[in-house]
Amino acid sequence: MLLNSSELSRYHILIHWEQDWEQNHFVVIDENSVNGVLVNSQCQTRCQLANGDNLQIGPYMITLQFGINNVIPIPNNPSIIQFNPNTNLPDHSLSPVHPVPPLGSNFPPAAFQDVKVNLQAIHTTGLPVDECDYLAVGVGLDSFIWVDLLRISGVKAEKIIAVGSEPETYAHYKRWCLNSEIHLHERLCSNSDYCPDTIWGWPSYALRESWHDLTKGKINSVFKYLWQVFKEPTFAETYTPRTGNVFDSIDRETDRIAWNQIYRYGRVRSIRKTEDRRYCVAYSRSPGNYAFLVCRYLHLATGYPAIQFLPDLQAYR
Repeated sequence: MLLNSSELSRYHILIHWEQDWEQNHFVVIDENSVNGVLVNSQCQTRCQLANGDNLQIGPYMITLQFGINNVIPIPNNPSIIQFNPNTNLPDHSLSPVHPVPPLGSNFPPAAFQDVKVNLQAIHTTGLPVDECDYLAVGVGLDSFIWVDLLRISGVKAEKIIAVGSEPETYAHYKRWCLNSEIHLHERLCSNSDYCPDTIWGWPSYALRESWHDLTKGKINSVFKYLWQVFKEPTFAETYTPRTGNVFDSIDRETDRIAWNQIYRYGRVRSIRKTEDRRYCVAYSRSPGNYAFLVCRYLHLATGYPAIQFLPDLQAYR
């Protein structure tokens, strides 16, 4: 959590889930901060935490609540801190986030228990069934690049559907950058040669940035970028683009390929092959609002949440 206060150290505290042979519990560890941490008004360097404990770091008072999908009322609660997903800073203008209710237990229907789904049985459920040629599940950067290549190859937007939880295709990557303190004006740790808003990757990020600085009268910066590109990696460090420039190029490409027409919000529940050698996807568009998608080609790019390990390794993690 990034908290904006001069009273906080760069790495102030760590809340850690500690496991041993006898019990499992949370502990708070002071990361050698300047002003320390108060647990229930007592200064602590390392302390086991219990439900309802109050942590004070600088001007922030944090109340710990254990449990899933349960909101425990706090008497005289002064505030609820909501974090802006774009800046990772507290934003009191945001409305409180309510827990998402569990999805219905009767969805997907019994027809999805079969190895191959009978589409006639799907239609008899009365739920919406849409068909497309290409379906992307995940809508991250991998899905976006796949859709982008399809559009460049001439596939029409109405033949493609992308299902995911966020319309901004780089949303997760952007949060990772901000959590790593790589802000929009700072440079990525990757040379990022590929420019998604141009078929050939030209003009490059370096040439764009040089032209931008040239129009602003920053001649020295122009020569610096060009020197990096033509002399890297032997005589100069590899050029790396600014984070904001990369996201801007993705925004331009999303507009060009009609991404807003392709994207659909949804949480995928199950995927099955159909009897006619296609794929059927059962997904929820909102709590209690379910639908199906049938496609010829399916692209899965679900990222880290879908990674599964061997049972013993999963238990160890």
